[in-house]
Amino acid sequence: MGHAVMTHAPTQPSEIHPHHLPATLATLVDELLDQANEYADNRELTASAILHAQVISLTGIRPPASGELTRCTCQACYCGCIFDAAKAHTYLDGTVEFVQCIRCADEHPRTGDE
Repeated sequence: MGHAVMTHAPTQPSEIHPHHLPATLATLVDELLDQANEYADNRELTASAILHAQVISLTGIRPPASGELTRCTCQACYCGCIFDAAKAHTYLDGTVEFVQCIRCADEHPRTGDE
């Protein structure tokens, strides 16, 4: 009887913390995400998607099903985590919307009423 051979594919992270990246790459990723947000705000979704794909390629993050990434802008800790936008928790502080990653939303959930 033969033996089954299993190969273990390298796992891709589902999130990236910019401070774990080389400084020049972290700066580039930040700029690309800013540009992607500007395009999305102007309903230029194809351009936004291309920039998100570039960030995915540069960082090695697992591509989210939606193809869209976001940054944690939590005011409680400023972790800056880049992750799947579909998993984001958002809250308003006045008229400004902030995003929490899964970890921040679990560890110190914000509602904007703090």
